[in-house]
Amino acid sequence: MTILTEVQRRLLRTILERGAEGASQALSRWLGEEVRLVLGEVEQIELEEAAEALGPPESLVAACRMGLVGPIGGSLLLCFEDHAGLALVDLLLHQPVGTTTEWGEVEQSAAMETTNIVGCAYLNALASHLPSSLGAGSSAMSTAGELAPTPPVFFHEFAGSLLQFALMDQAQELDRVLLVRTNFELGGDGAGLDWTLLFVPDAPSLAAMASALTDGNAS
Repeated sequence: MTILTEVQRRLLRTILERGAEGASQALSRWLGEEVRLVLGEVEQIELEEAAEALGPPESLVAACRMGLVGPIGGSLLLCFEDHAGLALVDLLLHQPVGTTTEWGEVEQSAAMETTNIVGCAYLNALASHLPSSLGAGSSAMSTAGELAPTPPVFFHEFAGSLLQFALMDQAQELDRVLLVRTNFELGGDGAGLDWTLLFVPDAPSLAAMASALTDGNAS
């Protein structure tokens, strides 16, 4: 599997940071108040380590997975500790934090719509700043402008088993994922919720991205 260098991870973070800016603007419009997404470092870690990063194995985690089609194949997962995900739902429904205590249909829809907004912003940034020739020679890739997500799928699993379910179709080739911790800051009172973004490109896409980031073709 391709391992990104520190410089490549830093360039990728710069691109995703532009996506976070777009996601912040979109979420602010949706919520009707200022929202800011703050990214941590991009880490490329083993799958087992990523599961540990989501919380204790027996703790419940909510996550939404979007598949990627076009020049980059793979998956994008937005994961929330249970209390953070439910608090997000309360914010979206304009009710006091703590009101929502379980994941019903409305609550799952709110999480998936959030993932759709955030995920599309990140993918737009990748499509805009990686070269259109990305992945040339791979049958799974065409042009960067065609990068698109599949509809989000909601998961509510124990942290220790979430990734096995969410990434089942990539399990055969997968041993590492790209992890980006994200803090969701709302309004001016400093209230924040911790999310974890998992970007899991397939092997050809990761190799092509590494080449693009190495060649300095990312803008």
